[in-house]
Amino acid sequence: MKMTVDDRQYRKRRKKLKAIDKPIFRQISSWSAKTVQRIKRNLRGGVLKVGTGHLWRNVGFKVRSDTKLIKSEIGTGIPPQKTVKYARIQEKGGKIKPRKAKMLTIPLPGIKGRAANYPDAFIIKSKKGNVLIVEKSGKGLKPLFVLKKEVTIPARHWLSSSIAESEPLLRRMMKPEEILKIMESRSV
Repeated sequence: MKMTVDDRQYRKRRKKLKAIDKPIFRQISSWSAKTVQRIKRNLRGGVLKVGTGHLWRNVGFKVRSDTKLIKSEIGTGIPPQKTVKYARIQEKGGKIKPRKAKMLTIPLPGIKGRAANYPDAFIIKSKKGNVLIVEKSGKGLKPLFVLKKEVTIPARHWLSSSIAESEPLLRRMMKPEEILKIMESRSV
């Protein structure tokens, strides 16, 4: 997700206040760091049900300045963080369909790895009509995976909700009087 701050109101006074870019840049950098902390806190708090920590570890930010705007980019895939392939579907929701196989293999709670890791497993249809991969366990069967033609992931808004929660802070930090306070404190 990208956030752009319109700083034209400050640039009108630029002749008198040549050093305004640095305090604005600092404020936006500070806000971005606080927003990433909020996102990580929300992720740790259980926004997503299954947690390996991969998404949490790879959320970051970058602040850039060009001739017209100062831009803050928050999300995954911002170096040195890695792009998390499932971040977008967790944010916006949607349907997942198999690409190469006929069905998706969804592990049941407590099952690690892939179906290929269970060479003695076989497929059955349950009384409710679900297609399962199971293995023999004692006198019974132990369900390992559910097979589905598609699944719908609900939108969880783990990123946009955290940014929306942080917007009032950005508005306070970007008030002209706040920027001027920073400039005055640095010049004394």
